[in-house]
Amino acid sequence: MQQQQSFSKKMLPLFFAFVLINSLVLFYQKEMDQDKIDPFVVFAANGLLFILSVLSLAMHSKPVDKKNPHAAVRGVMAATVLKLMVLGISAVVYLFVAGENRSIKAIFAGLILYVIYSFIEVRIASKPNQNNNAGK
Repeated sequence: MQQQQSFSKKMLPLFFAFVLINSLVLFYQKEMDQDKIDPFVVFAANGLLFILSVLSLAMHSKPVDKKNPHAAVRGVMAATVLKLMVLGISAVVYLFVAGENRSIKAIFAGLILYVIYSFIEVRIASKPNQNNNAGK
């Protein structure tokens, strides 16, 4: 029960970022259309990154409980490979499906979102390590 509540607390910054980004896209939708940035693609990228970040955070959090440092490294590497593969495949599928109507600027917006979500995820994942090392 404690671990589930702890994971929910860890997930809050990701959820706030998801809601904030969706709100900004809704608010600036007309400006994005003028700049040829497809808001639907940005929404999809934001949703996909949120889901992948939650899964990745779960993969990072699980090995931290174990005393084996190799398990933690495997969890981080598996999460990174999972995110990169899913995002790469999604981008390629989008480019082929959209054809002439593709929005390259929306793909770059997704890349910026990837950096934002990665930054948040690293901050969340490194907090337990900071607390554990504070007493040493």
